[in-house]
Amino acid sequence: MPRNTLFSYYADLGSQAVVDSQHPAWRQRESATIDRDWSGRDLMREKGHNWPNLTRVESIWNTDSMFFLFQCWYDELNLMDDQPVNRPVDRLWETDVVEIFLRPESCDDYFEIEISPLGQWLDAHIRKPRVDVNFNWSSGLDLGVEILKSKKFWTAAAKVPFRPILETCGLRNLPQVGDVWRLNLFRMAGRGPNREFLAWRPTFTRVPDFHVPSAFGNLLFIKD
Repeated sequence: MPRNTLFSYYADLGSQAVVDSQHPAWRQRESATIDRDWSGRDLMREKGHNWPNLTRVESIWNTDSMFFLFQCWYDELNLMDDQPVNRPVDRLWETDVVEIFLRPESCDDYFEIEISPLGQWLDAHIRKPRVDVNFNWSSGLDLGVEILKSKKFWTAAAKVPFRPILETCGLRNLPQVGDVWRLNLFRMAGRGPNREFLAWRPTFTRVPDFHVPSAFGNLLFIKD
């Protein structure tokens, strides 16, 4: 797989949500590895195989949704235990989260989805970073999370319907085999001076900043 492309494999799922990391649709397919920080430092090489924040991401899709499975190792979790899971959580990015940034073909805007190990979430429609952001936009996200404390490992399986994104962009056509959306994947882990700002495709900014659409890679919709 090219380093700048995540393959999303078609799966005949019907209306199933696939928000369980043990669902048979997840067949250990090729994955993207989030092993660099936002500035491009190769943390796996720099810190060795005992580095605790390695993250792998797989993707599948069906006729109405795309799905992402995050597999996250950790040393210590930074959580908001007092926040709900039934509505968006403000400033969720200050905790441990994984993030999906998506931009369809022929769309000038992009979309952000954040997920915490506790199943909290935040989604946003971004026209211009930090200037024109709609936090009232709803992605229709469905998700399932699990923390395995004995293994210091957590997973997040997310279903992201196509329609809320496409309709916001004024687009009608659902993705077909061979189509490409722009994508970036991030993780923020830890707290204080040990906090890490991790990126699949680094943004190479002076300070941590994920909102750099020119750094996005590709999400390629394929069929086995």
